[in-house]
Amino acid sequence: MFDLHCHILPGLDDGPADLDTALQMLSMAQEHGTTVIVATPHVIEGDFLPDWEEILAGCQRLRNAAGELGLDLRICPGAEVAVNMELLKRITIPGPYCINGGKYMLVELPVMEIPGFVDDFLFRLQSRGIIPILAHPERHPVLARTPQILLDWIRRGILTQINGASLAGKMGEQAAALAELFLLNRLVHFIGSDAHGILSRRPKLNEAAERIRELVGEKTERKLLLENPAAVILNQSLNIPEVNKMDQRKRLVR
Repeated sequence: MFDLHCHILPGLDDGPADLDTALQMLSMAQEHGTTVIVATPHVIEGDFLPDWEEILAGCQRLRNAAGELGLDLRICPGAEVAVNMELLKRITIPGPYCINGGKYMLVELPVMEIPGFVDDFLFRLQSRGIIPILAHPERHPVLARTPQILLDWIRRGILTQINGASLAGKMGEQAAALAELFLLNRLVHFIGSDAHGILSRRPKLNEAAERIRELVGEKTERKLLLENPAAVILNQSLNIPEVNKMDQRKRLVR
């Protein structure tokens, strides 16, 4: 399995504080079936703002340490970029802060609202050749009230990443129900752990894989956890199914 969203680089954000914890996270991920992890530290103006070179160096240090322990996971660079117009001064072309230095970028919405500048931010990324992937939209309160917004973005070429913990029911009932609604309406393109440590928000995707298989079958499970993220790592184009409407009757009640 591919984990497209993981805070695993020590000391760069609110993920692991030290290398030992990061290695324990890698061991846990491998034990539960993950073979590729994208390191996605927060990139937030004024809070966590690592240079791309810091992220690349952090990945290499973690690879070296993992190799010494015999851990066999591929670690790719990336970032979780906050929607902030000031950050566009740093992001002018595909590559820096994109997944594996390609054209796909993991983007995080403001926590409690969707300001008017979000559309402009996403459009500017696209105009620069970058394909945004929205991180964990199932956790956003505005999208819970108005999920049609996500469908509109997807029709404009935005992609989505759902947290495995949401599908496994560990992020609350609302996140689980919304994740399932998006999944059943074919509005999910990738899965990530969004892991930050070993005690909570852990790098385990196996329960999410089981839930995906239960809801939409093995073919979609393979696409979300292997085929789609593999294409992103290789900077290849994706064949995304066109969805023109959302059936909200598919919202499950837990």
